[in-house]
Amino acid sequence: METGAKATRAEMAVRMGRPPKDLAAEVDERILAAARELFLARGLESVSVEEIARHARASKGTIYARFPTKEALFGAIATRNAAKVREGYGSESPSGGTIEERLSNLGSGILEHLLADDNVNFMRLSVSEARRFPDLAKVGRTMRERGAQNAAVVLKDVAQSKQGKADLAFSPERLITASQFFLDLVVGPLLMRAVFGEDPKLLRAHIRAHVAESVPFFLAACRNG
Repeated sequence: METGAKATRAEMAVRMGRPPKDLAAEVDERILAAARELFLARGLESVSVEEIARHARASKGTIYARFPTKEALFGAIATRNAAKVREGYGSESPSGGTIEERLSNLGSGILEHLLADDNVNFMRLSVSEARRFPDLAKVGRTMRERGAQNAAVVLKDVAQSKQGKADLAFSPERLITASQFFLDLVVGPLLMRAVFGEDPKLLRAHIRAHVAESVPFFLAACRNG
């Protein structure tokens, strides 16, 4: 009897304590997926935490314990979005025999993932909600910084060639700055056009041509200081 009582108390302690990590991650995923779907359909202001809780099959308390505000929840969705894009283009080193070819493949890979319809819709939502929720600007800055850091990791690998080593722009102390310029010049123009309403499908068809023009310009700027 005593052994059974101890087992029962242990089970109760588990139920009353923190959930296992895998269960907590599954709850987080449900909350983020539900909030993202509702935000995309109706915007931040029109969606309540109570609705998100129902959609996610979670309690409001569970959501607030993880995300104190809707802006914090939106920021977590943006972070997850960026991580998935990074996984898409950063899982392998870009192919190519020259640094120009490798950077072209890197730029094309990033744009292919960023210009997916679902990503474009989320970025448009972020822009449209920025005036009502000023804290979203912080999310945007964080995503830009994280994007540059992610690109720097790949650029570092891309630059591991005789050509790359000859370019001071790819030295460790300049790599983040070079990555920011790479994103601004190679990725930014098509991304901005998508955010401001152009058809992502049509823009995806122009990725290769745009990258073919912008990468040589970027490399010329790197090599000429």
